[in-house]
Amino acid sequence: MEYDKAKNILLNRIKTIDTEYINLNHAYGRILAENLVSKINIPSFRRSPLDGYCFIASDTDNATKENPVILDVIEEVPCGEVPTKDIKNGQATKILTGAKLPDSANCVAPFEIVEIENNKIKIFKKFFDGQNVIFPGEDIKEGTLFAKAGDVIDIGIIGTMSSLNIEKVLVYKKVNIGILSTGSELISNGEPSVDGKIYNSNRYILESALSKINANTNFISIVKDDLTLLEDSFRKAAEENDIIISTGGVSVGDYDLVKQALTNIGVEVLITGLAMKPGMACCIGFKNDKLFLCLSGNPMSALTALYVVCMPAIKKMTGLSKYENQVFKVKLANSFDKITKADRFLRSKIDIIDNELMATLNTGQGNIVIKSMIDCNSFIKINAGEHAKQGSLVEAFFV
Repeated sequence: MEYDKAKNILLNRIKTIDTEYINLNHAYGRILAENLVSKINIPSFRRSPLDGYCFIASDTDNATKENPVILDVIEEVPCGEVPTKDIKNGQATKILTGAKLPDSANCVAPFEIVEIENNKIKIFKKFFDGQNVIFPGEDIKEGTLFAKAGDVIDIGIIGTMSSLNIEKVLVYKKVNIGILSTGSELISNGEPSVDGKIYNSNRYILESALSKINANTNFISIVKDDLTLLEDSFRKAAEENDIIISTGGVSVGDYDLVKQALTNIGVEVLITGLAMKPGMACCIGFKNDKLFLCLSGNPMSALTALYVVCMPAIKKMTGLSKYENQVFKVKLANSFDKITKADRFLRSKIDIIDNELMATLNTGQGNIVIKSMIDCNSFIKINAGEHAKQGSLVEAFFV
């Protein structure tokens, strides 16, 4: 199946996870499930952005270096306090950064440009109405929509919610993703090396890739190539998780039993194989609202299919509004000469070089070459039947 068609099948079937209220101190990085609108102005009063003196601007209309204006200082207002005296023409109030201005004051002169003597100040230039004044709503106005459902809660949203005295916020729950590694050849890290066996790198590759999204990953187990064991493991994983991801057992060999195991437990298999390189071998389906993503046992094949086809659906389930890969054009810093019949996705590192976005293809793009992901931050796409020539423009997306 064409990989874009497969991706859209998943997107059309996927359902967003449920919601919950959480405290603000746990909200960073979570995904909003409600629109956020300011109910008040921030700040809610006129205040000073600096340490200085506030007064009526028109008092300084004729002020010059040679003929300064002299004003009587009638009060000092520290930050957190409010004025007790309103000022009149010819008067000023000493005011500290962030403090509320008296009602009649409409400008602030910084300490550094005035002369102070016996509770009087000299001002040597003209000031204007509103000069050095922070007005109500200058940060955010009442009625402003400042964040939307589906946004990731970042530092700015956290700070704005805090300034609005929001203590709890509605977010999407974290998606639970169960990971199975299938194959009788696999052993776990920490076990002694055994001839003919390989260590289970896919577990850690998938957990790392999924750590950037709003999900909890749960490694279930390594499952041998046995139909009954596979059926039992998939059933258990589906009881405890929203998405089940497995690697291995999806090709056409005698021990590739995953598709049969899924069918036996009632999974509706929708996709068996993708027209892309790497990542062709797969078996993907649904049982009720549970998504089963069974990918190749070759590490880079599994990872490529995860990013290109599966990740948009996973992100949509988390509630994220921008769930599609953000594709853009980038120039190739080096060449890849192999031509394939299907579109090929290559691991790359994108940097800014001489004010241009440049993609450097990592060496060793084979399906099992795990080290090709070292220092990789992106994938680029090479169209079927085309060379990837140095200097050419290709489509890319960050991971």
